[in-house]
Amino acid sequence: MSEAPYSAPQRTIHLWAVGSMADYLLFVAFNALILPIYTTGFGLDPRLVGWALTLPRIADALIDPWLGHFSDNLQTRWGRRRPLLLVAALLGATMLVAMWWPARAWSHEAKFAWLLVSSILLYFSYGLYSMSHQALGFELSDDYHQRTKVMAVRGMWFSITSMAGGWLYWLTLRPCFSDEIDGIRQISVGLAAILVGAALICVRNTRERFVHANRTHVPLWPAIRTCLKVRPFVLLLLLRIAQTLSVSLYASIGFFIGVYYVCGGDKSQFSSLSGIVGMIGFAIAFILVPTSLWLSRTLDKRRGLIIGFGLTFLGALAMPLFNQPGMPNLLLAHMILFGVLAGVFNLFSASVMPDICDIDELHSGERREGLFSAVLSFVSKIENSLCILVSSYLVAWSGFKADLGAANPPEVLTNMLWLGFAPKIVFSGLALLVACYFPITQKLMEGVHAELAKRRAARTPTPA
Repeated sequence: MSEAPYSAPQRTIHLWAVGSMADYLLFVAFNALILPIYTTGFGLDPRLVGWALTLPRIADALIDPWLGHFSDNLQTRWGRRRPLLLVAALLGATMLVAMWWPARAWSHEAKFAWLLVSSILLYFSYGLYSMSHQALGFELSDDYHQRTKVMAVRGMWFSITSMAGGWLYWLTLRPCFSDEIDGIRQISVGLAAILVGAALICVRNTRERFVHANRTHVPLWPAIRTCLKVRPFVLLLLLRIAQTLSVSLYASIGFFIGVYYVCGGDKSQFSSLSGIVGMIGFAIAFILVPTSLWLSRTLDKRRGLIIGFGLTFLGALAMPLFNQPGMPNLLLAHMILFGVLAGVFNLFSASVMPDICDIDELHSGERREGLFSAVLSFVSKIENSLCILVSSYLVAWSGFKADLGAANPPEVLTNMLWLGFAPKIVFSGLALLVACYFPITQKLMEGVHAELAKRRAARTPTPA
């Protein structure tokens, strides 16, 4: 009988997954806070905020492949990933606090410069941390289905902070703070402390298996070309590209649609919807931990991808029906039905990455978890950057005036709706199409693992 594939103890998987809380907190400013606080709080033009969100992502994306390659070949007494995790967490925590402290009386140019510099440093920290944390997690199991559970555990811990993150903007608006700027300045100190604590737990309790896996140093560009020869990875890139275009082109304009079209200008009401969705998402993520193995074995990863992207496409088609003036509960139903449930199947998108690394090792003999994560991140960040910039201009092109709020003419809000809905429908449909051609299955990976086991056994010295 063949030996069971390696899987780390459940305690180790959970302690690694705690680090995903820091991953979320490094990104939450970009995802939920910068746009509303710097536009409605500091009064910056949405287009300036769009540039301040775009340029850091481009700068970080350009160095991501180099960092991933450097990480794969780094040799220290603490391993390849853990020193990078610690540095990224400490720098990121510092910038998460500092970015909210431009003086209110500063000119728009000075506020923009402060936001830009702090965003570049924060996003660099996020990219370095996220890449290192994911690469470390790819080593936790060789079992095809157990890898889905590893990502489900990560999703559960990630959702703890994302649940709280959904309420952050709402929390900054509470009467105990003078305004949202005062609120975020105080709240960010607590966020930074949680960030560092979560990262330290991960660094202290997780070890690497493939510390010295790469015996020869392969230059960066040949290594990238080798990565791009792995067909499942190219298809995953295409999936992520279509998914990002669908989500990110809608991201900035969706805030204005929710606040001013659906909620009639009530920012607190709209932000509470995100908080409720975060709580429900956490409950589902918690349920996924014990059920993820069953889900993976029942559906297989390929079918799970198709279902997930199918739900996303249906949700995009249904958006015009669920975004109705004065009916925030209808919007909430849409966010739960299609956002949260589609998110369940995102764990399949994450769990195929270790499989892709195994396929690459079969062909190249190298372990490149960091580089694969970095290339994926590079494409995503470049694309996200352009999407955020374009979506901030979409708000302006719709004719929307921030000082008018919900009093903007009906035709302006209608323009905004379709400038947001149309790209989401088109690109979510393309993502579903690509998912139908994804090739990784359990049968394919059983063959890959059998061959890798033979090769690793042949390299292991026989005890005297």
